Amino acid sequence: MGLQGYVGTGHDAQRVARQQKEREEEKRRFEEAKRRAESAGDGKAFKQFGAGSSETLEQAFRNETVGLVTRAEFAEKRQTLQERYEEEERERKRQASEQLANERKKKRSQLKAKASKLSFMADEEEEEEGAGG
Repeated sequence: MGLQGYVGTGHDAQRVARQQKEREEEKRRFEEAKRRAESAGDGKAFKQFGAGSSETLEQAFRNETVGLVTRAEFAEKRQTLQERYEEEERERKRQASEQLANERKKKRSQLKAKASKLSFMADEEEEEEGAGG
């Protein structure tokens, strides 16, 4: 971009130069983060945001099937991809349900801990212990 034709004070020129350096640095960090995200992919073949299952399956099938294939190979690859996709869906649902269950357990334990910290609960327990003993 540069300062060609810019009329301003020396301070303005320094500010523009500083902002350009900041933009370049931000762009470099963004590119680095993008490369890391791509290289650290979790290996899931069907990871596409917002795509329907049939679209995702078709795209994976296109990537797997290159050139001429026999009918048997075609059917086998199609079946394999379908099974793999269904297995990933089951695993994703299982993980989501486990996470939900863990969150519920954590909330319950927090509520129990919070309830036991209430001052009137402690008073009631002391009265029951005193009356019982």
